Amino acid sequence: MTQDDSRSQDRAETRAAKAAERADTAGQVWEEVREKEATRDDKIVRLKAERLARDADEAAVKDAAKPAKLKPARG
Repeated sequence: MTQDDSRSQDRAETRAAKAAERADTAGQVWEEVREKEATRDDKIVRLKAERLARDADEAAVKDAAKPAKLKPARG
C-alpha cells in the first residue's frame, strides 16, 4: 500500500507542478498582451497628436493664403 500511496502522491505533485507551470506561462502571455496593447495605445495617441498638429498647420496656411476682404467704401 505504501507504494500506491507514494505513486498517488507523485501524480498529485506532478499535476500541481504542471498546473503551476501553466499558470506561470499564462501570466507571462497576459503580460505580453498588456505590453502590446500599451504600445499600440501609445502609438495611436502619438499619431493622433501628429495628425491634429498637421491639420492645424494646414488650416493656418489656408487662412493666411486667403486674400483679405475689403469693405466697400461708403459714399
